[in-house]
Amino acid sequence: MENGRENSKKQKFLLLFIIIALIGLSLIIIGFVTDKISKDNFVAPIDAPKAKYKSAWYIYMLEISGAMIFMLSFGYLYNYLQIKYNLKKMTIKQMSVIAIFGALAVILYYFAKFNVPFFPSWLDIQFSEVPALLTTFMYGPQSGILVIVVRFFCKLPGTSTVGVGELADLLIGITLVLTSGIIYKKHKTLKGALCALTIGMALATVVATISNWLILIPAYKEIAGFPQAALTGTMDTIISGGNKVVTDNNFMLYYLFVGVIPFNLFRYVIVFIITFILYKRLKKLIVYIVGDINDNKDDITNDEINEIIEEEN
Repeated sequence: MENGRENSKKQKFLLLFIIIALIGLSLIIIGFVTDKISKDNFVAPIDAPKAKYKSAWYIYMLEISGAMIFMLSFGYLYNYLQIKYNLKKMTIKQMSVIAIFGALAVILYYFAKFNVPFFPSWLDIQFSEVPALLTTFMYGPQSGILVIVVRFFCKLPGTSTVGVGELADLLIGITLVLTSGIIYKKHKTLKGALCALTIGMALATVVATISNWLILIPAYKEIAGFPQAALTGTMDTIISGGNKVVTDNNFMLYYLFVGVIPFNLFRYVIVFIITFILYKRLKKLIVYIVGDINDNKDDITNDEINEIIEEEN
């Protein structure tokens, strides 16, 4: 009798996961399709012939809402797996917090990214990994991976590389949160957090370098039709001001060691610092509101956090 009830609950959770995930994905796709149609039909006004198309606010709302709904669906999948494999149960409040952070990652991706002059223009500084790392530290690496997956699905409809670039971002993001999460879970101390972020940053940079070398640049050239001459010219302008130091033959060497590696280390150091400063403060707030984060006696203390802030100042 008990097994029958458990099987019924498993089926219910699995069905809810599928339905809610499809609703979330549908909103994301509808937002993208609507934006694509609007962009294709856009005609610059007579008084501003060089005006560029800008996505309407409701496009972002559709995609962000879709991200939250899609993230919530994984709560039902987790409950299904919890019954099937006897995992630790995740509460509705925890699911809601993770969903909010997933939506925040999408918002940061859309609205908080910019270029740095001394790096190639197609490399964006953005902070969408911060919510993933915060949820990883609060609820474990599986939560951070969910945030990365939601970001992936929100980026996928607007791909210019048939999903290749988004897939590379997915691998890089999962490497970062999984490595950081596993280390921090075993060593919930100040040194453990520093070590987790440092090793996660290093491995993510390695994966980013390999991805650019074997996946992203070939995809930009072969799928997106980006000419090699333009890639080489951009890199040469950055390196030598257009003195023909970078050629098609040595482009990849310069791009990886002068562009990709320094860029990712620079970006992840910023992500590292923001995550480290925000974590304890956000954790206190969420414990106050939600009250269901299990603290570890070896977790980072307030005095240790204050020491870090004083050192940074």
